[in-house]
Amino acid sequence: MLMLLYLMHMPERDSHTDPRTIEQMFDSIAHRYDLLNRMLSFGIDIRWRKKLYRILNLQPGQKLLDLATGSGDILKEFQKTNNIIGIGCDRSGQMLTFARKKLTGHSMPSLLVRGDAFQLPFKENTFDAVTIGFGIRNMRPRVDAMKEIYRTIAPGGRLAILEFFPRQTGFRGNMYKWYSTNVIPRIGKIISGSDFAYHYLPDSIRGFPEIEQFEDEMCEAGFEIDAVHQLTFGVVSIVVGRK
Repeated sequence: MLMLLYLMHMPERDSHTDPRTIEQMFDSIAHRYDLLNRMLSFGIDIRWRKKLYRILNLQPGQKLLDLATGSGDILKEFQKTNNIIGIGCDRSGQMLTFARKKLTGHSMPSLLVRGDAFQLPFKENTFDAVTIGFGIRNMRPRVDAMKEIYRTIAPGGRLAILEFFPRQTGFRGNMYKWYSTNVIPRIGKIISGSDFAYHYLPDSIRGFPEIEQFEDEMCEAGFEIDAVHQLTFGVVSIVVGRK
């Protein structure tokens, strides 16, 4: 989910990055979340999730955990495949409420639970795949979160991260910086009423590591890099690690 700033336990956190503050923020904007995603990405976020679905190519009977699931858009995409067992996990109760409405009545039943990426309520070797859409950047320390995710993935299973990796230089990088600094916060505030939410988004992206450094972090957590797919001129990438 494009705006899912899924913040877990963080050491030495300040008031602006406290998990409870972020949770309350998403509770407050949940009713406008999908609309803002479509507007701020010009609808391209739908293509990103479709690409994620095609890359994983899960088969009937396999188990998927969508961590930082938000309003359930990734799980909804995977409901195209019958008999996949889908579970969504998020901190925000209001976001899960909207996800539940979105996912009701589809052929693939989805279980939604409130949970923390650092203490997942699942047994070892449970899932064939775990997805995180625009949430890993706020799980700090990230390596610890990915080690916990690694624990829940079955041998041979995959962790697929859909995340912003914006270019820092060049014309496209400068255009993205201008858009994220000037356009996203203004539109986000007008529609959602939350000034903090849409200033936090570009700030969190600017603080995220380069893709090569992130790959190193995945390897440190135990994963083997399986594939990297750059989308929309490299602004967004899907990084797939295998256990």
